[in-house]
Amino acid sequence: MEAMLEKKAAMARKKINALMQNMETMEERKFNPFPHFTLHNLLSYYAPQLYTEKDLAQIEKINQHLRQETKLPLNIPQSTMKGEAVNKKKRCRSSDEGSMADKAKRRVKPKSTKKMVPKKQDKEKLSSPPPILPIDVEIKIKELNGTDIKHIMCKELFDSDLSKHQSRLLMSLKEDIADDFLNDTEKKTFGRKDRGTKSKLVGIEVIVLDPSFREFTMSLRKWGKSLYSLVQDWKHVMRQNSFEIGQKLNIWTFRVNSKLHFLLDKN
Repeated sequence: MEAMLEKKAAMARKKINALMQNMETMEERKFNPFPHFTLHNLLSYYAPQLYTEKDLAQIEKINQHLRQETKLPLNIPQSTMKGEAVNKKKRCRSSDEGSMADKAKRRVKPKSTKKMVPKKQDKEKLSSPPPILPIDVEIKIKELNGTDIKHIMCKELFDSDLSKHQSRLLMSLKEDIADDFLNDTEKKTFGRKDRGTKSKLVGIEVIVLDPSFREFTMSLRKWGKSLYSLVQDWKHVMRQNSFEIGQKLNIWTFRVNSKLHFLLDKN
């Protein structure tokens, strides 16, 4: 039994001696950071405890040489090379440095562009030009010896225009257009009230031609600043035509012996 214990102790001493010799050999071996230098550089940054002060100094010396060659600062702080704790927090900026950086950001920031929305007046200026006078309309006006032909509007029919109770065609006309096709006498007539009723506005007697060139005697009246209406016999015009809500009519004016005429065209 004692012989066996002595044998095991001898084997243990032999292993310890061999291990000590290996450690001495490792200590004598010179540290060379050049092979896999990037790896050594990172390890010295995140785990400096794996290196001796001599090894860290050697890595730092190589870093200094690289900084001189490239003239660019490396991201490895010198304090880490000395084995100090790594501060992973962001570096605080001074008030001057921060203000300068903020000013630079403000200069680089692109200006926000606002979408330009055209005004109502601009839309009116950009409105489409008047349509070409249809041949059949031109022929009919010539047959009547009509002159001073003008296109005043493209009218979209609404429910109120086709209402039997209201019995009128309402037209919203710009002041310059109304001034163009009305003469001075007609303009002075608007705004007066009938002497008998003292409530109804005085209108101008006009002739209205429907899309089939049928003639109707009607009255043109002005409501407010820019609203005009064709009243009287409008219900007869509706009866003779199959007008629909949303349908559009080109309205032309002309004169026959100075009398004002309106023509409704479906083209």
